[in-house]
Amino acid sequence: MTEELSGRRIVVPETRELGQLLRMLEERGADTVPCPMIAIRDTPDTAPVEAWLRRFANGTCDDLVLMTGEGLRRLLGFARRIDLESAFLVALAATRKITRGPKPVRALREIGLGADLPADEPTTEGVIAALER
Repeated sequence: MTEELSGRRIVVPETRELGQLLRMLEERGADTVPCPMIAIRDTPDTAPVEAWLRRFANGTCDDLVLMTGEGLRRLLGFARRIDLESAFLVALAATRKITRGPKPVRALREIGLGADLPADEPTTEGVIAALER
């Protein structure tokens, strides 16, 4: 381990690989300070989300495109708060789940489900290509 950054305090803005970057700097002796740049908050107007969850829980969807893992976790949180979690999970299990990238796949695994149609490329174009297969 080298110490070329010993005695330096480095503030690191949030990035996709924040943990890895912090580790690399610390291995070189730096004192690191992670700096979150984004805060994710629920919508202040919950009525449209709750209405969508009720429709979804009634089995009205054939397919669900999950662009982010955070989006699925947020939906689950809303469903839990309005006492629809169980019905939401049953409907989700019965719905074809199309995913963009590894994060929604990971979120599905957290609840015991998998992606039915993962995009090869974690982009909107990748999702479209997956749907065209």
